[in-house]
Order: sequence, then C-alpha cells, then structure tokens
Amino acid sequence: MSAMNGFVVAPRTNRRAIGCCMALALALSAFVFAPAAAHAQAPSTTTYLALGDSISFGYSEERFNIHFPTDSPSYFEEGFANYFTKDLVKGSEVGKSIRLVNDACPGETSNGLIGENAELGGETSTESIAEVEAPPSESQPFGGFQGLGDWHPCKYTFVNHLPLHNGGYVSGGKEVSQLEEAVASIGSKVSPVKAITINIGSNDELAGITQCKDEHAKEGLPGIIKCIKESSETVLVPHILKNIGDIIGVIDHVGYTGPIVLLGFYNPDAFVLPGSDALQEGTNTAVEHELLPELAEKGITNVAYANPFPIFNKGAQTGTSPQNNKVELKSICKYTEMCNPNDPGGEVDEGDIHPTVTGYKVLGKLVNEAYLSLAH
Repeated sequence: MSAMNGFVVAPRTNRRAIGCCMALALALSAFVFAPAAAHAQAPSTTTYLALGDSISFGYSEERFNIHFPTDSPSYFEEGFANYFTKDLVKGSEVGKSIRLVNDACPGETSNGLIGENAELGGETSTESIAEVEAPPSESQPFGGFQGLGDWHPCKYTFVNHLPLHNGGYVSGGKEVSQLEEAVASIGSKVSPVKAITINIGSNDELAGITQCKDEHAKEGLPGIIKCIKESSETVLVPHILKNIGDIIGVIDHVGYTGPIVLLGFYNPDAFVLPGSDALQEGTNTAVEHELLPELAEKGITNVAYANPFPIFNKGAQTGTSPQNNKVELKSICKYTEMCNPNDPGGEVDEGDIHPTVTGYKVLGKLVNEAYLSLAH
C-alpha cells in the first residue's frame, strides 16, 4: 500500500482536564497568524472553519503529481469543505455571508491538530521529525511513522514546504497548530464562526498500520493483521477518541456554541487488509455511540456525526473476506481513487485512498445533512 497521507514522493477514555481559559483565547488571537486577521472582512460576514487532514484539504494524489513541485492549494478546491460551503451559501441561516477558512493539513494526525501547546492539551514531542520521516531500513522495513509521541503540527508545511489553503502554521518562528488557529478564529469579532467541521484520525490509523508492518514484517500478513486488530482496539481508537474529545472540549471552552460536524471514517483498504472493515465500523460506532454521549453528558450537545462508511463501503460483509464482494469493490472504486489508472499502481491495492470528486460531493452532502440536524 502506497503512502497516501499527503506525503507523495514526486514525481510519482478518560478526558484530561483542559487547562485553558478565555484569556488564553484573547492572547492567541494576537499571537497566532489568525485567519480572521489575514482575511479581514466586513462585520456582516461569517466563517465556516474546516479542521482536519487531507480529506478536509481536498487532496488528490493524481492532481498532486500533475502539478508537483508547484502545488498551489487552488488545485485542491473540490473537497467536501468546498461543496459544504456551497450548501451553506444556499441556507437561510448564514446565507451568502459565509466564507470558508480551510485550516486542514494533509498528513495531519490527531496529535498534530492539537499541537504542542500544553494549555490546549498538547504535549512536547518525544519523537523527532527525523524519526517519523525515517526511510525504510533493516529494523523498519516500511520506514518511520507518526507515533503517539509525535505532536508536531502539519508536516506538509514544515517538512515538505508545501502551501496550505489558509497560509501556514508559523507565527514568530513558532509552529502553530490547527487548534490554536481555531481558537483565534473563534475569538474573532470581525467574522464570527458559524460552522465547524472536523475530520481527523485516518493518519493515526495509517501510522499504526506502518508500525505493525515494521514490527511484524517477518510474520507476513497474518501477523500484521493481528497486530493491527489488537493495537486498534486497545491503543489507537481510544487515543483518537480522546484527542477528538479534547479538541471539541477546547472549542467549547473558548465559547463556540454553533454546529460542529464530525466526519467519520470509510475503509479504502478493505481488499488490502482482510478484516479491516469490522475495525473501521467499530471506530465509527465508538465515536458515535461512546464519544458523542460522553460529550453530551458534559453539556456539549452541538456535535453531529456524518458517517460515510455505509456509502463508501456499501455491501461490506463484516467478519468475512471481501475479495469476491463486487458490491463493495464497485463502491470503493466509485467513491475513492483506489482504482484510478492514472495513480501509481492503479489497482485496488495500490491506488490513492482519497475520495474521487464524486466521493467528495457525497461527503459534502453527508456533512450538510448532519449540520442541518443541528441547525434546525
């Protein structure tokens, strides 16, 4: 499986307390290279804030390779955030005043979205950029990975020096996370935030897969699959849920009360990793039926979940081998780039995990439906 988290080689569940306050939000508004300050609008405008990884960014490996090394963010404006913005413009509540501020970063993990700011629940990285970007070696045949000790934000910018939709995460020479950007945006009086979407966790999963491949390469696929299943259930999914809970906790604490839509997970690797459908469905179930009720118990009831799995993995047969499941294969090929002949490999086990334009439109529709369930 090729690396599809945005780093394409050219040319080819307890919650910890959130130690933040309203004063911090005001301080960050001055400190952060804030979207609101960078794109000053009339007071009548409002903001839709997109946080996440390459899915929110609108990434496509084919487009990346076509334009490398001059990959302008303008080449990636057919993501779900763009389609959702069009739906918001048509809506009566925010109307034509809404503007998209897309903070998303290809390759972002849930740690990276929070960053290293301890006041926002971040931690100092115990893994260096060199370690997580390490090339394949005898000890790590599949190379480095973004482990749980890596809290660096947005390596797409800092390592690959590639531009984002909303500038870059540097202020005064300091790396700034998406969560810090979000706090600054929420504090803006110029263009108040009226909608937030979050998608995060897929790159945590990819890192976990790489780790299992490195550690169990000699055992082959059975050992790798066993490792993925065990680590997913006991470490990875609880870690993702914890971080998402912390992210939403910070957003709530600094005063945002509008709709938040969490975009869930689909499984492009159903035919690569047997049994992974059940794991991905389990992740969606945990977010929707464990995390959201936990948030509601804390009074955070403005969160809705948009689950793409039933569409992207239509016909999935949980617990069985999908190798002959033509319905699921057809869905994966329609809604993701896994079967795109223009991508390296161009096969269902070699393609790009990101959505097709059709897939992004479906995600935008699902997000809009979730948003409307909160807004009305």
